[in-house]
Amino acid sequence: MKLPNFKRVMRGYEPESVDQAWAEMQQQLADLNAANKELRLQVNSLREQTQEFEHRLKSYVEMEKELRDALLNAQKIANQVREEAESKAEKLLESARAEAEMTIEEAISEAERKAAELESLIAGQRAELASLEQEKDALQSAKDSLEQMLEQAMAHLEVAAALLTKEEVILKEDTENQD
Repeated sequence: MKLPNFKRVMRGYEPESVDQAWAEMQQQLADLNAANKELRLQVNSLREQTQEFEHRLKSYVEMEKELRDALLNAQKIANQVREEAESKAEKLLESARAEAEMTIEEAISEAERKAAELESLIAGQRAELASLEQEKDALQSAKDSLEQMLEQAMAHLEVAAALLTKEEVILKEDTENQD
């Protein structure tokens, strides 16, 4: 911020120049305060979004676990069906063995189809999870950037406040010197 250069007149500085410089400094301070408030609102909004994404991420992780459990159960069921069919096939005649083998093949085919469907769902969930991770990283980067901007704004406000305080002291001294 540039310090104002006041013209000297009889008994001190020209009042209009002082008033105008004072008004400009007040406007700059108000602008910096408004920008600071907006940055704080943006940071809060990003924090809320980050919490929402973390909640979504947890739910996707739980869904993936449930899908994994379902896949294991489907594989266990397929194995049980196969074992039962083989046991029956050994006890039955040759025609019953052929029928049992056909049942086993159908069960395996169904289990593989279900396993493929579950693996496809898991792959989709993982892709969405990766996308959410990228969004989270982007939001974190934006948050960090906004925090840096906020720190810079705060530093500028401190400088402005110091300059205003210095100007007030100078004006007070000039007033006292005039008296």
